[in-house]
Amino acid sequence: MEMYVKHAFNPSLTLKLRDHILTMLSQIRPVNSFPPTLQFFKPEHVEPFKELDKVGEFTVEFLLIAIELVAIQEKTNYPTGTVTENLYKNFGVKDRFSVIQSSVWKGKK
Repeated sequence: MEMYVKHAFNPSLTLKLRDHILTMLSQIRPVNSFPPTLQFFKPEHVEPFKELDKVGEFTVEFLLIAIELVAIQEKTNYPTGTVTENLYKNFGVKDRFSVIQSSVWKGKK
């Protein structure tokens, strides 16, 4: 939802952020150490997107780090998993409902 708030504020910059996230996701590798270390994030990655910090609950820095940690977890525990990557590939392309619905875990109870 955070990306949709930022997208409503500045669509083109948010789509550039999405592209940056997709680049990051393509470079994340599984780990065998705990706690994991960031593989992609650099503080200077935040600067081009600072304008998006004006809206929403989370800063771009927080989002980039949190998304990277989730991606590391997914690559480590589910090496063929694509939920996180597909979520961002579909953002700005498919309707909100489809994107949000695809992020909901559909496991058995």
